[in-house]
Amino acid sequence: MTTREFDGVRLEKVREHVWEIPREGDMNVPARVLASEELLEQIGSDDTLQQLKNATHLPGMTDHAICMPDGHQGYGFPVGGVGATDARTGCISPGAIGYDINCLPEGTRVSLSHGRRARIEKLEERFEQEQAAVAAESGLTCSDIRLFTESSEKPVYEIRSETGDLVSATADHPFLTETGMRELEDIEPGDEVYLHPFEGFPDEEAPEFIVLDEEDFADEDPQLVRVLKERDLLPLRSSDEAFHRLLKLLGYHTGDGAFGDGITTFYGGREDLEAIRSDIEAIGFTPSRIYERERDHQIDGREFTRTEYSVRGQANAFKQLLIRLGAPDGKKVESDFTAPNYLEKLTDWQRALYLSAFFGAEMSAPDTVAPKNFYAPSVSHNRIADEAEAGEAFLRDLMAHLEDLGIETNSFERVESTQTAAGKVERFRFGVSSEAENLVRFFTQVGYRYNAEKRRKALVAAQYLKRKAEVIDERERAAEKARAMADGGAAINEVKDRLSSVNDRFIERSVYEQRKGRPRPPADFPDFSEYQERVTVREDGAVSTEVVSISEAGVAKVYDIGVAHDAHNFFAEGFVVSNCGVRMVRTDLTYDDLRGREEELVDALFEAVPSGLGGGGIAKGTADVVEAILERGVEWAVDEGYGVPSDLRRCEDEGRREDARPEFVTQKAKDRGRNQIGSLGSGNHFLEVQRVTDVFRPEVAEAYGLSEGQVVVLIHCGSRGLGHQTCTDYLRKIEKQHGDLLAELPDKELAAAPAGSALAEEYYGAMCACINYAWTNRQLITHRTREVFGDVFDADPMADLGMELLYDVAHNIGKKEEHAVGEPDADGERETRELYVHRKGATRAFPAGREEVPAVYRDVGQPVIIPGSMGAGSYVLRGGDASLDTSFGSTAHGAGRLMSRTQAKQEFWGGDVQDDLAEQQKIYVKAQSGATIAEEAPGVYKDVDEVVRVSDELGIGDKVARTFPVCNIKG
Repeated sequence: MTTREFDGVRLEKVREHVWEIPREGDMNVPARVLASEELLEQIGSDDTLQQLKNATHLPGMTDHAICMPDGHQGYGFPVGGVGATDARTGCISPGAIGYDINCLPEGTRVSLSHGRRARIEKLEERFEQEQAAVAAESGLTCSDIRLFTESSEKPVYEIRSETGDLVSATADHPFLTETGMRELEDIEPGDEVYLHPFEGFPDEEAPEFIVLDEEDFADEDPQLVRVLKERDLLPLRSSDEAFHRLLKLLGYHTGDGAFGDGITTFYGGREDLEAIRSDIEAIGFTPSRIYERERDHQIDGREFTRTEYSVRGQANAFKQLLIRLGAPDGKKVESDFTAPNYLEKLTDWQRALYLSAFFGAEMSAPDTVAPKNFYAPSVSHNRIADEAEAGEAFLRDLMAHLEDLGIETNSFERVESTQTAAGKVERFRFGVSSEAENLVRFFTQVGYRYNAEKRRKALVAAQYLKRKAEVIDERERAAEKARAMADGGAAINEVKDRLSSVNDRFIERSVYEQRKGRPRPPADFPDFSEYQERVTVREDGAVSTEVVSISEAGVAKVYDIGVAHDAHNFFAEGFVVSNCGVRMVRTDLTYDDLRGREEELVDALFEAVPSGLGGGGIAKGTADVVEAILERGVEWAVDEGYGVPSDLRRCEDEGRREDARPEFVTQKAKDRGRNQIGSLGSGNHFLEVQRVTDVFRPEVAEAYGLSEGQVVVLIHCGSRGLGHQTCTDYLRKIEKQHGDLLAELPDKELAAAPAGSALAEEYYGAMCACINYAWTNRQLITHRTREVFGDVFDADPMADLGMELLYDVAHNIGKKEEHAVGEPDADGERETRELYVHRKGATRAFPAGREEVPAVYRDVGQPVIIPGSMGAGSYVLRGGDASLDTSFGSTAHGAGRLMSRTQAKQEFWGGDVQDDLAEQQKIYVKAQSGATIAEEAPGVYKDVDEVVRVSDELGIGDKVARTFPVCNIKG
């Protein structure tokens, strides 16, 4: 048996073009990939296979979860994925059908690994090499960034917290609240959101130099050097990921570690030692389990017992690596170590890794000297008299590094001398200045690593100090205003009435006593202990904070990222944040009729058909119109003069889902759809004029009205913002109402409502209404396209040009369908059951005879339309005889992306792509931006010929005709 493996996912070849991921663990069914060897390599290059495997965990999943030949990674469920769940005992999953992404404006700072912050737009060229900080239930962690999106300008809003923190976002961007993720427009002043106060330092590029090489280990056994080289730790460069982890391990070990015979031991809390274990593993060594023992202690005559936890690095190579990096070997009090010299060469965020880890081990925790004021966190350090000079140098080095980072320190102190068995020991100390702004900088930029308790308390302290500063600023502004009003002749009572936010005594002192310096907080301002009781602190360090204002902030280009971690969130300025189809219209025109008029036609279509993000459509979207479209679909369009009766007969489900329930579509979704009726949108949505170049099955082509040389029009778009919003709305509802089911799934993006539940029925009704909207959207674009052709060719589009709809088929859809499932019985029959068939970026492909196929095509099979890229052909297929047994009556929906939009824009320049298509292939493209053209360049997609070959040879979608682009408009 032929097997393949991609990132730990094993596939077995069942037969030609069919690969199976065997069922294991909690998988409900196996998974299958329908692909050639060439396509399998491409599908296995991203997270598609793992997402497909995850999809098998959906309750009620039947037979197989399937990936089409054009499959690629999506959100939760792969694009090109098909999954059928039992309609009585299974579930329905919005994530397995498709939904939208929300956005943040340019300049928003995102928290990354190693205490770095970067502007979100700067991640575009390197997001796949980055990790973002994530708020997980178990604590703060980091996760690979798997997605970066950029959109044109959208309205954004500024949210301000009681602690003075600011972030801007689109109205639909989710923020973490105490009741889960809520979109910004659902949040009001007075509500609480979570904010992670740790800022870190700007993400400066690490300097490039060799920290250690083989010469540093010349006196060691060559086998030790070989171990380090095998782990890519020699040579060790200052920009290496391993070096950054070693900086933390080195700093902590210098404070609270010890060496034994080939052993490296770290002491600390259990939670913190787990983080140390992870970093040891990440650089290639195997740490021990966490050891636990009871130890007796005596301090100032007081005896007590406490539990000591430790973890060990058990390789001598690891020990020697830390020693060469500057870890003190032997008893620290008798050592001559100082801070490593190479720290001076590093960027701020790199130095902070070492310092914060050392402070996690050795610096005192945040604490108050008075109810509203804090001690200066301090570090003490002991050395025997002979090494006192080195001890002093070590602490002064740390002070200098902090000063370089903008953190002020108190004076260096020689605290005391004591006589011990080892001789005279000197004790030194310094502290971080307790001035409020300085403490906030220290707590939020350096702080404590490998010490979660100190870190969480520091972050709460930072929020408290920021809130205190905000209140003082408010009082200072009130004092200035009071003095200005009094100087202008206002009576003191008038001043008091106007400034009711502060008390009368404060106003009197401000006016009469002319106080010097900043005011104090009011008497009722909470003590730090009271503040700690009021706020909620998560395990990851995020602190609840009240929203004080939300205001319009204009429009801006917006961005978003997606992380691999199941929590699916990240930090933006510290805040914790987280249906389409295609139709083809035939004409009686030939390519010869069109030749020479391509540019005229593309300009006219671009002018007539709204495209791009945002509003603007063909029909006026009143509330009644939207309701009618959601209820009746294309029927409404035909009745309103936007189509002809034959359009209904040649559309999937005759352009109307009878199960549609508009009342279950939220008002917010309806409002988003009102101004987009009859518009293309953006991204991979397009209107393309094509010519038929090849006919493979003449009898079927004749039934479809296709012949070589003929001009056809392909329209690819969906339900715009209405469908996206509906899916997002129901994902949030499902997360709240069915969290128990969500907790059992391997990916939160697979959130599903149990079949038979009220929410499942509501979502299904709302989704069917969105399908009606999508069909109507394409119908109105068809109407406008007919008008343009009529104008350009001075002819009646129907009577003279024969612009009949060939077919309209949905791409992102979930449907109740009956299918034969399971193993055959003794008579060779399989059980027929009603299923929710989820098709995300896949196309229904029913064969001849199936009653859902329109009567006009029932004898030959359902038309299937497979768009290719702008520089390649597209295909018309018919539903294959094997589709029902192989893929729940489904096939591919396009060529399938090979590279992300970001990578596409790095590889291609929109203007060059546009020029090359026109000059070399006589394909004329017009779009709202060059970036859109670059994102959809021919080289961005898989080979559509190969995708269709697999479909044809498997018998799930039979080749009928091939088309080639003439002109194309995009959003």
